Amino acid sequence: MGILNANSRFGSDNIKLFLYGCLITVALACFAISPPSLVQYLNNKSYDLMIRALPPSSVSMNPVIVGIDDPSLTQHGQWPWPRYILARLVKKIADQGASAIGMDMILPEEDRTSLSVVLKDMGKERGVKFQKELPIRPQDENDQILAEALRNAPVVLAYQFKFGNKSSLKSSDIHPLKYIIKESNHHNTRGITSADDVIHSLPMLTRAAGASGFVNSLTDRDGIVRRVPLIMEYKGVIYPSLAMAALNKAYGNEQVMIETTEDGFFIDWNNKRIPLDSRGFFLIPYRFRDNSFQYVPAADILSGRTKPETFKGKVVFVGVNASGMGDSHLSPLNTMVHGTEVHASIVNSILTGDFIKRPAWAPGAELVFVLAAGLLSSLALAAGGALWCLSFTLIAAFATGAIFYLLFLTHGIFLSPVMPLAALLVNFVFLNTVKYGLEEIKVRQRTKELIQSQDVAILSLSALAETRDQETGHHILRTQRYVRTLARCLRCHDKYKKIFNDQTIELLYKSAPLHDIGKVGIPDQILQKPGKLTEEEFEQMKNHTIIGAHTIAQAGQMLGSKVDFPYLKYAYELAISHHEKWDGSGYPYGLAGEAIPLSGRLMAVADVYDALISRRVYKPAFSHESARETILAERGKHFDPDIVDAFIEEEQTFIQIAREFADKE
Repeated sequence: MGILNANSRFGSDNIKLFLYGCLITVALACFAISPPSLVQYLNNKSYDLMIRALPPSSVSMNPVIVGIDDPSLTQHGQWPWPRYILARLVKKIADQGASAIGMDMILPEEDRTSLSVVLKDMGKERGVKFQKELPIRPQDENDQILAEALRNAPVVLAYQFKFGNKSSLKSSDIHPLKYIIKESNHHNTRGITSADDVIHSLPMLTRAAGASGFVNSLTDRDGIVRRVPLIMEYKGVIYPSLAMAALNKAYGNEQVMIETTEDGFFIDWNNKRIPLDSRGFFLIPYRFRDNSFQYVPAADILSGRTKPETFKGKVVFVGVNASGMGDSHLSPLNTMVHGTEVHASIVNSILTGDFIKRPAWAPGAELVFVLAAGLLSSLALAAGGALWCLSFTLIAAFATGAIFYLLFLTHGIFLSPVMPLAALLVNFVFLNTVKYGLEEIKVRQRTKELIQSQDVAILSLSALAETRDQETGHHILRTQRYVRTLARCLRCHDKYKKIFNDQTIELLYKSAPLHDIGKVGIPDQILQKPGKLTEEEFEQMKNHTIIGAHTIAQAGQMLGSKVDFPYLKYAYELAISHHEKWDGSGYPYGLAGEAIPLSGRLMAVADVYDALISRRVYKPAFSHESARETILAERGKHFDPDIVDAFIEEEQTFIQIAREFADKE
């Protein structure tokens, strides 16, 4: 029955651990379904790690970046440049055969360096009046010069959508995407991000360019740009991003197809199926590293230092990237990138077909992995040992990470491993903690049972010794409590504070019953003699101390323990020295003073007091007062003075113990 009960308890603990693991898994599954900010942050970081782990991709030679950088500003003056310089820059790029020129800048105000604007400002700000109007030709106006350059080049101007401020005006100066909608399974374009207002360049410029695209991006809470909208809705019409518009300009796509599916949106462009999420956002595959795209400083173009074939058939993005200027963003590669690099990355991704997708079923797949990881780890951790638990968790974590990374590497599908790995880690920590707690409870229970068994054995041996001396009654119970009382009292004094702690007192208490175990070796005619012992008989009686100590030492050797083992040490000392006297007149060795073990000195007072107040065949029971006087008279002779003082201090406790465990008549 004992074995069956043990097995049932073990099985019960396993089931309990498994159920705990299931509860944790359910809780983590809720976080996977509706991720809090911390989980979203970790999901983004896992995306960054996967991006960094991807091998560098072959970069299309098509996108070219033209930077208005520090050397360009040094050569041609501070920004913003007069627009006739921009016109010259655009014309030179177009003359070298660029298929599209994406201008990553917004020019919403008149050029303040134009002659008409300068004259107007002089009159308004300085009060300067001219006697006659100066002749100003339209072709001398900087904005007009730039508009003419835009009209004769494949330029795509930038604009930016705004949110939160509703505009009642419908701008006709930005260019919508030419598209048709292919709806499937009742899905439509309502999920596409909708803007409320727009900031664009001067109408003169946007009309001259004939094409434009927005430059909005999405910066996550950690400041990293991981995705950008490729299409957005404004006033019920869909508009393209600058990169999308530049591709359409370069490849002459008059119309694209927007397909709506459960996984979000797809743009069918030039035999490429571009995946977008349900809001129209595009995940940027930052596979490029530093200097991946061809870069040309604007100053080199203006000075004629570029080769004729530099821009032939290329999509060119022009932007400001001088120090402290332009729009810089932090990428998942932990590097700063300019807006032109983001546009070039999008173009490169579309041209090479290198896409990253997070389909609509991704959260469901992550949930399945969380449940699988949590339930399997709960089962494994509930059934296995420590090494098995660690091995399973490490292997499962590695396998989960490998599956998610291979899916990302080979199919471009991003699933976050954060919550499945969290299920493995949390289960490992929590269930092992619970398992340790359950094992600790079992160990405490076994230790308690062992101590109880030990106590039973001690008391049985002590009782066996006392069956030889039938008049001792509850002598064992009383003396062990007297010893404990004296030790607790002495602990309050500085001299004994470091000697007596709870463990020491408990060991004294438990070993005290063995002080007279040696009586089993004394003949009955001596041990049970009703009268006074002869000198020869008394000498034999003295041997019970040596017999008891020898028995304890021999028992310790049989159990593989040494006599100096704490419990055996106190039992040995009590047995051998409880009849020694402070003045050296005791037995068996005639030890004196502090040469007598402290445990023996404690038992000497307890043993004599109990013998005095107990009835014996050869004497009546003395009163407490008589016993007290006898012990006081022997202070410094038979007994340690400190212990006698402790006895006087605790005499009421002695009286209470004597009454509680009094012998029956």
